[in-house]
Amino acid sequence: MGIQEDRTGKPATVVVIGNKSVDTDRVGLPDEEDAPDLEITTFVPKWRTVLVGVVFLVGLIIVACLPVESTEARAGVVIATTAIFWCTEAMPLAITALVPSILFPLVGTMSAATVSKLYWNDISMLMLGTFMMAQAVESCGLHRRIALGILSLLGRSEALLLLGTILVTWKQSMFLSNTATTAMMLPIIGAIIDSLRQIQFEIEHGTEMAGTTISREELAKRDDPAFTWFCKGLILAIPYGASMGGIATLTGTPPNLVFASVFASEFPDAPVVDYNKWISFAYPISFLIMIIGWHVLVLMYARQSYVDLMKKLINLIIRKPTEETKSEIKWRKVNAEIRKRFRALGPMCFGEVVLIFIVVLLVLLWLLREPAGIEGWAQVHLDTITADTLTEFGSGGTSVVYLNDSWTVLTLSLLLFIIPKENPFKAAGFLFAAPPGKKLHRSDKMLDMATVMAKTPWDVIVLLGGGYALASGCKESQLSAWLGQSFDFLKGQPSVVIALVISLLVAMLTEVASNTASTTLLMPILASISRELEMNPLYLMAVGTISASLAFCLPSATGPNALVFSFKEIKVLDMLRTGVFMNVLSVLVVVLGMSTWGSSILGIDGTFPDWAKSTIST
Repeated sequence: MGIQEDRTGKPATVVVIGNKSVDTDRVGLPDEEDAPDLEITTFVPKWRTVLVGVVFLVGLIIVACLPVESTEARAGVVIATTAIFWCTEAMPLAITALVPSILFPLVGTMSAATVSKLYWNDISMLMLGTFMMAQAVESCGLHRRIALGILSLLGRSEALLLLGTILVTWKQSMFLSNTATTAMMLPIIGAIIDSLRQIQFEIEHGTEMAGTTISREELAKRDDPAFTWFCKGLILAIPYGASMGGIATLTGTPPNLVFASVFASEFPDAPVVDYNKWISFAYPISFLIMIIGWHVLVLMYARQSYVDLMKKLINLIIRKPTEETKSEIKWRKVNAEIRKRFRALGPMCFGEVVLIFIVVLLVLLWLLREPAGIEGWAQVHLDTITADTLTEFGSGGTSVVYLNDSWTVLTLSLLLFIIPKENPFKAAGFLFAAPPGKKLHRSDKMLDMATVMAKTPWDVIVLLGGGYALASGCKESQLSAWLGQSFDFLKGQPSVVIALVISLLVAMLTEVASNTASTTLLMPILASISRELEMNPLYLMAVGTISASLAFCLPSATGPNALVFSFKEIKVLDMLRTGVFMNVLSVLVVVLGMSTWGSSILGIDGTFPDWAKSTIST
């Protein structure tokens, strides 16, 4: 475990794998007494430092040798340099994202002023607002209450505990960052595993040992192979659920935002893919992948429990009485421990109630901003301030959208800096009205600037900006069009086959590179491939975006995957063994979803749309 002092002087825990680091204080790791110790070794190979200088030197030599008119080749050198740094992590990902701002002006692709403007736009504002909302959720502890509440309902057997773990992580990662969700769940599951060990010890040694406290290390030595095997599946359910949940919402994971930004940039006249449209398309895919993931985990790590669960359901249907087994007695005790932790949280505080209201309001406003078939509140607002309408928006029109998803989340996030955490009228028993003659007592606000500055992952926002710069460089230099032509051999193939090829390629790439970096590199290329094959760009770009989140095999693929290696029970082979099945089955679900309800929701009818034809250079 690496310990360093943060800016407040408080020791901060930093988990590092390869060149990836996750500050568990920043993402909101709960302070659980029984949380497992994070013991991860830091590896910083010297060859990566040398690689930075070598790649830069070789890149400059190649650019110097290229003719002035070779704009595609010059841009290709910049993108190849950035890709090498991203894949090898020779430098931090966010620092690598600044490379295009240095090299594109140097090779003559874009001016420094032009490329600098690409690093911040409305998608960046949307991400900032989402981060602030998530920080408020973590600050008031609402995420922990939701997790323990669901686990208390489902923690009644190995199979149901696996379902509860993956379900809680999946649901929360739709709105919190995947890494923050994983960091929050790890100590909870660690405490549950310790409780299971204690209860197992008491069952094996009889009632005379009941209540005896044994150290975690001593209990771990007594684990039987079956229990250790089950713990592996329980721990893996956390990063898998986090990756699956991020798919469901437009703000759930950075690759989704990269897609939205690049798509709007490449096809300005195309229909807007907003929060409402994305969740209608991606939520069913995410849900199916989550259910399949649970079945993969339970059949690999708790098969007998799954069989017992099915038998119990059948007996319940036919109303056949059954006796309580030894396993059921053990899990009754485990569930009692989870319920005890849930009750220890006490009643919901004022801040949690207000935050639930704000989050529900945010989701409703996102869904109803521009719903299909009816007039949304954004249209009503536009009608009150201008004669323009949104009827032609997304169909070649030029109407301006004044209020979008980023405006919504930023407006509600601003309220968090005003609303207090505690009920200001508590002394007089009032909730929302000030009593006569009573003064409001002072309280900390739901969110403060110090928290935002300390916990906002600014590196992710910079990384996103680097993606916009790369996409724009590909487009300006015509490199994306040249790359698209190299996939001409796919022309004439069924769209399902093309989507399957793209999905598999992206899923394999994202195992060795950051999913955000993979999406950033591939989105403009997929846009050009769509033009070359005369396919609706949404088909391939949406498939590629979701596939970038299907990183289940290697610890280096995502932050959640790296974090679970804080448990000694998990080995790389365990993740690889399970992840291969997850990747293949998930790719099939993505292609199935896009080929059925996805095409209908996104308006894909098998033709090459006019808004895509208008972007082809003649």
